[in-house]
Amino acid sequence: MLRFGCHDFINSMPILHGLRRGGRDFALSLGKPSAVAEMLRGRKVDIAMAPAIEYLRNEDYVIVPDVCIAARGAVGSVNLYHRKPLSEVRRIAVDPSSLTSAALIRIMMEKCFKARPQYTPAKRMSLEDLPRAEADGVLLIGDEALGEPPAGYEALDLSEQWLSMTGLPFVFAVCCARRGAELGGFGEALCASLAEGLAHIPEIAAEAARKYGLPKARVEAYLSRNLRYRLGAEERQGLKRFFAEAVAVGLWPKERELEFHGG
Repeated sequence: MLRFGCHDFINSMPILHGLRRGGRDFALSLGKPSAVAEMLRGRKVDIAMAPAIEYLRNEDYVIVPDVCIAARGAVGSVNLYHRKPLSEVRRIAVDPSSLTSAALIRIMMEKCFKARPQYTPAKRMSLEDLPRAEADGVLLIGDEALGEPPAGYEALDLSEQWLSMTGLPFVFAVCCARRGAELGGFGEALCASLAEGLAHIPEIAAEAARKYGLPKARVEAYLSRNLRYRLGAEERQGLKRFFAEAVAVGLWPKERELEFHGG
């Protein structure tokens, strides 16, 4: 049985919608983005919605078209919360579940704000925990970042800042498999599942709002307007630019071309 790994944030719900409704001929493993990356690295899954930075780091991976998680402009769920001007931020606590966004914040701080703060891993936090953080800024991702920050904090939306810097969408996650893997049509099934999910955004938003205690209108706008799920030409350009910027600030020694399953 094929093993599929995916993160467990609200933004994955449209991708998984059709798969969950159909007959289960695959095994699904859920976790935070960093955990999903570890599953793929450790061969505990065969295919995964992996953090984009993982593709850069592992030349044995190929991209399974054409499902991704991206945004062109503000995404709303990847934010640096800070209480000082960004050029004065000296220490940033980073959500441990993040890999791609942890790389992106380094790029943004260096390229846009000429700052090289210290980055420290933080235990999983919520917005309510921000005042207790021993840092000038805190990077939060996923569902926890969808609410309003406490008084005294400003939010820098990393995807919005990326668009301002590059004019391109930012791709947070891509579907990856090992080179030569036999997927048995799962890539096509994943695209079909996403299409079904996008056709049922109001129902998905209502379910997520009940589960996470968020306003339904906020979740529906997030899923339908903030996010992009197709790895189109513009998203591919954004992905390649991200890899180039990651190399430029020393996060990885060399760039990678985009290679796709099945050629």
